Amino acid sequence: MIKCNFLGRLGADAELVDGKNGQFYSFRVATDDYDFKTKENVTTWVNVRIGKERVGNMKLTKGSHVFITGSLRASTYQTKNGEAAVSIDITGDSISFVKGGGSGNTETTTSTTTEAAVTTGSFKQPVVAETTVAKEPEDDLPF
Repeated sequence: MIKCNFLGRLGADAELVDGKNGQFYSFRVATDDYDFKTKENVTTWVNVRIGKERVGNMKLTKGSHVFITGSLRASTYQTKNGEAAVSIDITGDSISFVKGGGSGNTETTTSTTTEAAVTTGSFKQPVVAETTVAKEPEDDLPF
Protein backbone atom coordinates (compact mmCIF):
# COMPACT_ATOMS: atom_id res chain seq x y z
CA MET A 1 0.00 0.00 0.00
CA ILE A 2 1.32 3.44 -0.96
CA LYS A 3 0.17 6.34 1.25
CA CYS A 4 0.05 9.80 -0.28
CA ASN A 5 -0.85 13.41 0.44
CA PHE A 6 -1.71 15.86 -2.33
CA LEU A 7 -3.33 19.18 -3.15
CA GLY A 8 -5.67 19.84 -6.04
CA ARG A 9 -8.96 21.22 -7.28
CA LEU A 10 -12.15 19.27 -7.94
CA GLY A 11 -12.89 19.02 -11.66
CA ALA A 12 -16.64 18.60 -11.03
CA ASP A 13 -19.05 18.29 -8.12
CA ALA A 14 -18.52 15.08 -6.13
CA GLU A 15 -20.99 12.30 -6.88
CA LEU A 16 -22.50 10.23 -4.04
CA VAL A 17 -22.38 6.53 -4.99
CA ASP A 18 -24.03 3.53 -3.30
CA GLY A 19 -21.40 0.80 -3.02
CA LYS A 20 -21.61 -2.70 -1.60
CA ASN A 21 -19.79 -1.52 1.57
CA GLY A 22 -21.76 1.73 1.97
CA GLN A 23 -21.96 5.14 0.39
CA PHE A 24 -18.90 7.00 -0.87
CA TYR A 25 -18.09 10.12 -2.84
CA SER A 26 -16.39 9.79 -6.20
CA PHE A 27 -14.69 12.72 -7.96
CA ARG A 28 -11.65 13.76 -9.97
CA VAL A 29 -9.00 16.15 -8.74
CA ALA A 30 -6.61 18.14 -10.94
CA THR A 31 -3.10 18.57 -9.57
CA ASP A 32 -0.68 21.04 -11.13
CA ASP A 33 3.08 20.73 -11.29
CA TYR A 34 5.82 22.60 -13.12
CA ASP A 35 7.96 20.65 -15.61
CA PHE A 36 11.42 22.21 -15.54
CA LYS A 37 12.48 20.47 -18.78
CA THR A 38 9.62 21.81 -20.90
CA LYS A 39 9.11 24.95 -18.76
CA GLU A 40 5.35 24.33 -18.70
CA ASN A 41 2.71 23.57 -16.10
CA VAL A 42 1.52 19.97 -16.22
CA THR A 43 -1.91 18.90 -14.96
CA THR A 44 -2.40 15.36 -13.65
CA TRP A 45 -5.91 14.03 -12.98
CA VAL A 46 -6.48 11.78 -9.98
CA ASN A 47 -9.62 9.68 -9.35
CA VAL A 48 -10.69 9.84 -5.71
CA ARG A 49 -13.13 7.73 -3.69
CA ILE A 50 -13.78 8.59 -0.08
CA GLY A 51 -16.38 7.27 2.36
CA LYS A 52 -19.37 9.49 3.06
CA GLU A 53 -18.64 9.38 6.80
CA ARG A 54 -15.13 10.77 6.22
CA VAL A 55 -16.47 13.78 4.31
CA GLY A 56 -19.02 14.77 6.95
CA ASN A 57 -20.89 17.95 6.05
CA MET A 58 -18.29 19.25 3.61
CA LYS A 59 -19.72 20.43 0.30
CA LEU A 60 -17.40 19.11 -2.42
CA THR A 61 -18.09 21.30 -5.45
CA LYS A 62 -16.28 21.97 -8.70
CA GLY A 63 -13.23 24.17 -8.15
CA SER A 64 -12.90 23.42 -4.42
CA HIS A 65 -9.24 23.44 -3.41
CA VAL A 66 -8.63 20.32 -1.28
CA PHE A 67 -5.87 18.44 0.52
CA ILE A 68 -6.34 14.66 0.48
CA THR A 69 -4.58 11.86 2.35
CA GLY A 70 -5.11 8.29 1.22
CA SER A 71 -3.87 5.12 -0.42
CA LEU A 72 -2.62 5.30 -4.00
CA ARG A 73 -3.04 2.72 -6.73
CA ALA A 74 -1.98 3.13 -10.34
CA SER A 75 -3.24 0.97 -13.18
CA THR A 76 -2.85 0.90 -16.94
CA TYR A 77 -5.59 0.83 -19.54
CA GLN A 78 -6.09 1.37 -23.26
CA THR A 79 -7.70 4.55 -24.56
CA LYS A 80 -10.32 4.59 -27.31
CA ASN A 81 -7.45 5.28 -29.74
CA GLY A 82 -5.65 2.12 -28.60
CA GLU A 83 -2.91 3.99 -26.74
CA ALA A 84 -1.63 2.88 -23.34
CA ALA A 85 -2.52 5.21 -20.44
CA VAL A 86 -2.20 5.28 -16.66
CA SER A 87 -5.00 5.80 -14.17
CA ILE A 88 -4.16 7.15 -10.71
CA ASP A 89 -6.75 6.14 -8.10
CA ILE A 90 -6.88 7.25 -4.46
CA THR A 91 -8.93 5.73 -1.65
CA GLY A 92 -9.19 8.70 0.68
CA ASP A 93 -8.56 8.57 4.42
CA SER A 94 -9.17 12.29 5.02
CA ILE A 95 -10.00 15.43 3.08
CA SER A 96 -9.56 19.11 3.91
CA PHE A 97 -10.51 22.40 2.30
CA VAL A 98 -7.53 24.64 1.62
CA LYS A 99 -7.93 28.42 1.82
CA GLY A 100 -5.51 30.80 0.13
CA GLY A 101 -4.57 28.18 -2.48
CA GLY A 102 -1.47 29.93 -3.84
CA SER A 103 2.09 29.54 -2.70
CA GLY A 104 3.15 31.08 0.58
CA ASN A 105 0.82 31.25 3.58
CA THR A 106 -1.95 28.68 3.49
CA GLU A 107 -4.62 27.64 5.93
CA THR A 108 -6.23 24.20 5.91
CA THR A 109 -9.51 23.31 7.54
CA THR A 110 -10.09 19.61 8.16
CA SER A 111 -13.31 17.87 9.05
CA THR A 112 -13.57 14.18 9.77
CA THR A 113 -16.52 14.46 12.14
CA THR A 114 -20.18 14.40 11.16
CA GLU A 115 -21.77 15.29 14.49
CA ALA A 116 -22.24 19.07 14.40
CA ALA A 117 -22.04 21.94 11.94
CA VAL A 118 -21.96 25.70 12.13
CA THR A 119 -24.54 27.29 9.86
CA THR A 120 -23.57 30.39 7.89
CA GLY A 121 -26.30 31.43 5.46
CA SER A 122 -27.47 28.53 3.31
CA PHE A 123 -24.12 26.73 3.47
CA LYS A 124 -23.48 24.30 6.33
CA GLN A 125 -19.82 24.61 7.20
CA PRO A 126 -18.22 21.56 8.84
CA VAL A 127 -16.97 21.78 12.39
CA VAL A 128 -13.23 22.25 12.30
CA ALA A 129 -11.52 19.18 13.69
CA GLU A 130 -8.00 20.40 12.97
CA THR A 131 -6.59 23.71 11.79
CA THR A 132 -3.09 24.30 10.50
CA VAL A 133 -1.76 27.73 9.62
CA ALA A 134 1.60 27.96 7.88
CA LYS A 135 3.30 31.31 8.55
CA GLU A 136 6.49 32.90 7.36
CA PRO A 137 9.49 31.99 9.53
CA GLU A 138 10.47 34.49 12.21
CA ASP A 139 13.82 36.28 12.02
CA ASP A 140 14.70 35.55 15.66
CA LEU A 141 16.07 32.02 15.85
CA PRO A 142 15.97 30.26 19.25
CA PHE A 143 19.57 29.03 19.04
